[in-house]
Amino acid sequence: MKKEEVNIKKSSAHVSNNLGIIGFILSIIGLITLFIYLYAGLVLGILALIFCIIQLKKRRNGLAIAGLVLSIIVLAIGVFRIVSVIWVYYSLKSSIESGSEQLREMTENIGNFP
Repeated sequence: MKKEEVNIKKSSAHVSNNLGIIGFILSIIGLITLFIYLYAGLVLGILALIFCIIQLKKRRNGLAIAGLVLSIIVLAIGVFRIVSVIWVYYSLKSSIESGSEQLREMTENIGNFP
């Protein structure tokens, strides 16, 4: 009877480790994908974060902690990239609008020369 209990405990410990491995792998793939396609990298980072948190609630192990740290880094880089793209867009938009106003003034002043 004890031998069966030991086998069940070993197999359940091994199975519960899989979420940490999956989370770690997803965070690595998310980090790579983040620079190719931003939104896919963010989705993989969120999934990795979820898997690693579930694993850490069940049982702490090194891969789950590493996956958690990597997924947080992936999410931070992703949010930084989104914010920087929005910032560049609005900066260019205001520069183009002011440049078009200056161009309009210059074309109006061309006819005023003697």
